[in-house]
Parts: sequence; structure tokens; C-alpha cells
Amino acid sequence: MIRIIEKVLLIVTVILVLVALLLMAPFNKIFLSMTVMHFYSDSCEKDALTATEGIELNIPGGDATSERDWFPFVMTFHPGSSFGEYVGTYTSLSILYNFGDFVPMKGCSLLYDPDSPYYSSFYGAYLVKNRNGTPYGFTYNDDRKTTGIEEEEIAAVARFDYQQLVLRDFGLSYADAVFDFEVSELSENISYAGIDGWYKIDAGLTVNGCGHEKTQFTQSYLQYGIPAFDVDENLKPVQMYGRIYGKFIEEKGVSVFFYIITADKTALEQTDAEILSKSTLSLKR
Repeated sequence: MIRIIEKVLLIVTVILVLVALLLMAPFNKIFLSMTVMHFYSDSCEKDALTATEGIELNIPGGDATSERDWFPFVMTFHPGSSFGEYVGTYTSLSILYNFGDFVPMKGCSLLYDPDSPYYSSFYGAYLVKNRNGTPYGFTYNDDRKTTGIEEEEIAAVARFDYQQLVLRDFGLSYADAVFDFEVSELSENISYAGIDGWYKIDAGLTVNGCGHEKTQFTQSYLQYGIPAFDVDENLKPVQMYGRIYGKFIEEKGVSVFFYIITADKTALEQTDAEILSKSTLSLKR
């Protein structure tokens, strides 16, 4: 009887060790990320402007294409009052986002790969609400009808997201932070996501890249994996391409900005055509 118990314990021990080794393998890191981000995103959704203001926004994930391009699903993050503190106004922000897919044998996201079109790349949507009901990110008349865009206000959202929420965790200092942009094209009254009246903005950007060498563990590594690509300089500034579609939803007093930022113009166009433009937006009563 003792020998049987010993054999059972040995088998159980071997199985547990094999499972642990399997979970530690690089190609399984995406499953850890998917599990963590599924639950974390769900916890954020209840406080996000999509929920509190009754805006149903569905954005396809990377599983919408057959390419190894983006993470399988879009996530939600609600930074609470921190964005309002950042810009010095009573303003709320919620973020829907996605990032470069995992490289199985590296165990981390393309976000870190300086040679990938999806290096330092994201897409998704920002929802922004001023407490006084005025359109964030737009010029407007006395009736609060939008008349144009406020470039700096829109840039502040992207800068806060990219620098404060992503790069700070990777060790970016305020002294080394770079975020420059130049609008290359502005279009008005664009139809997007089945709705008319969007502004479309294309811009070139110079920002810090995400490539870096790990010095200590940070919570972001649960999401993106631990960087496993060679870099010649941590968080080195790079040239990027950005696109934003913006519209003020008068019924809800919320500005919505669909966005894409990639290291490659072709990747930007493909992401827009095959993924982001397939998004749907509807309002709940």
C-alpha cells in the first residue's frame, strides 16, 4: 500500500513539474497575458465611460485577421481621475486598446521588436468627457456644435496614454521623454464605423520606442511579456505614423477618438481597413 501511495505521489509530482515547465515556456506566455488581461479589462469596464454614459463600442481584435499582427482581443482601461489631474481640468478618460501580438518563441509582444511594423504600436479608442459638457478636443460654437479640432488637446490624450501608462513602467524618465507630432492631413465630415460627421487626422510622430532591456520586474510584463529583443538603446526615439478619427457625441457629452499608431504606414492602412473600420458604435438610452 505504501509503495502504491509513493508511486501516486511521484506521478502527481512529475505531472505538476511538467505543467509548471509548460506554463513557463515562452510560447505559453500569451495565455498568461490573455487570462490576466481578460479579468483586468472586465474589472475596468464597469467604471468606464462606455458603461456610465451608455455607449456601446465594439472594436475587433487581432483574431479578425489571419495575420500575426495584433493581440487577440481589445481591452479596456479606466485611469480614473488621473487624466484630469494630468491636464488640470475636470475631465474623465476611458481607453480601449490593443497592441502587437506575441511572438511564440520569444514569449513577448511585437511591441518590443524594433524590426516589426507593430513596434510600439497600438490601436483602439479614447472616450473623453468634460464635466461641464463642452466638447473635449474640438473647437465649438455657443451651441456646443464642433467647428474644428484642438490638436493639443487630442495630443494630450495620446501623450498621457503612451508616456504615463505605458513607458513609465518601462523606466522612461521625464527628462528623456519625447512626444512630437506634425499633422500631415486633416479631413472633415468623414463617415466611419457607420456614422457620419467624423474628423480624420493623419500625423507623423517622434516618440520613445518601447524596446528596452529588463532591469526589474514590472506589472506591465504580465500584459506584454518580458522584452526579449536586442536594442541598441533603451526607449530610443523613433518615427511613427498616427491616425485619429474624432467625433463629439452630443447626446452623451463624450468625445470619441478612434486611433492607430504604428511603425509602418502599410500596417496602419491595413489595420484601419481590416480591423478598426469594422468597429460599431451605438448609444443606449
